[in-house]
Amino acid sequence: MIKIRLTDWRNGRNQITFSYFLQRLQSFYDLGIQFTEDGSYDFEFIGMQNFIDKKVPLQESIDKGLEYLSNNNGDYFLFDGSDSTSLMGAYEVFSQSNAQYLFKPAILEREEYKIPTAFNKWFFGSGSDLDLSYDIPESIYNRIKLTGWNLGYSNPNYLIPDTLNLERTIDVCAIYQGHHDECYDHGARNDIYYTKHRTIPWEILSKSNNISYETDKRPFGEFANVMRKSKCTISPFGMGEFCFRDFEIIQYGSIMIKPDMSRVKTIPDIFIPYETYIPCNHDWSDLIEKIEWVKSNPVKCKEITENARNILKKSFTIENLSLYWYNIIKTFKGVTV
Repeated sequence: MIKIRLTDWRNGRNQITFSYFLQRLQSFYDLGIQFTEDGSYDFEFIGMQNFIDKKVPLQESIDKGLEYLSNNNGDYFLFDGSDSTSLMGAYEVFSQSNAQYLFKPAILEREEYKIPTAFNKWFFGSGSDLDLSYDIPESIYNRIKLTGWNLGYSNPNYLIPDTLNLERTIDVCAIYQGHHDECYDHGARNDIYYTKHRTIPWEILSKSNNISYETDKRPFGEFANVMRKSKCTISPFGMGEFCFRDFEIIQYGSIMIKPDMSRVKTIPDIFIPYETYIPCNHDWSDLIEKIEWVKSNPVKCKEITENARNILKKSFTIENLSLYWYNIIKTFKGVTV
């Protein structure tokens, strides 16, 4: 039996990060992997709450993270459970520590991290008080691994397709949070970029002449009914590229229009252009064109809906996640299976 310590898993973001293991303890145990929080162990998984502090300046956060890890002489692995492909604060600690791997739900190709962007979020653009880039050696990049999960695993109900089949009399559901409260990472304000990206679709729709749409926030049951009646639903980026809305759209049988996800590496990856969703430009410049495509192609859209549901159901299984991690753990130093 391989024993893995989930260090301080109840602490803040660590609990969310490690919940994918905690909810499937028996499945991993059946594979010979036991997660623990105390006692003896072979390997240690350390969550971001212990080595990243976004409430302090970036360098102070890095110094605190490295100090925390400095006395750790065992085999340990870092988990950045943030919602985006950004490496902010995690890469610096990982590359200067003795951590074996850094795990994230999503990453970019190595070359893309060389471009300075706000908070190292490519979709925020540049010009912030905290533009970051990373020229990552290939040997280090190869030790940045995907967790094998994303928000699609967070709610089993996503796998149960809605069956009401209401008539889709609304062209677009554009109901989501558009304005973020004032928010800072490492002393630099980040909510402005969030709000700008998410309010542009509303501005575009307000100027359209022949598109019916809904934007007003309402209780979830009413919101779900709007999705049921909408030909397509807009799912913008937030603080990260993923959103719960992505999976709700598939569940309720609408067509997802979302900024192009082709840069984003994740497992499972359900974002297949014109097979599971309709990609649009990140600046929303072709949004009306994509909506009109949906309106003009009801048969194809029905195929996309069914295909997205099938891929979602086949991809997000306990078996897939357990096997993914079994194969990763087999690569850990000293493991023999």
